[in-house]
Amino acid sequence: MVRLAALVPPVTTHSSGADPGTPHFRAHLRRSVRLSAVLRSERGGWERSANVVDLHLAGAGVETDEPLTAGERVTIAFATPTLWDPLVLTAVVAWAHPLELKGEVDALGRPRASARAGLAFDYPTPDATLAMFEMLVAIDFE
Repeated sequence: MVRLAALVPPVTTHSSGADPGTPHFRAHLRRSVRLSAVLRSERGGWERSANVVDLHLAGAGVETDEPLTAGERVTIAFATPTLWDPLVLTAVVAWAHPLELKGEVDALGRPRASARAGLAFDYPTPDATLAMFEMLVAIDFE
């Protein structure tokens, strides 16, 4: 049996050019992507769209129109090229940043803002883990 963690090496340094000896805060490197997703919070009673900006088997970075709360449990639904139905996973908001201006304007000329957050996935079944792995392969994850 091949362990999925063995397929993706851990990140040991900053890729941003920071001090090469400084450990990175993530356990695994994420791939930059542009995917649409839907986030839901049963406890908070809300649903909102999100843009997934980076992705890994262990988690994702998302941008939303409203800030998320660190520690909050959410579900995220992805449309995948490998499944008929969306892939729905539960996750914990590992970190969250407040709204920031993006330097863009919307169709009405108003400044656009978004909030970033990091999600750590929980996989309810081995099938869900395999579905995410297949999605990463389908989008040419390296």
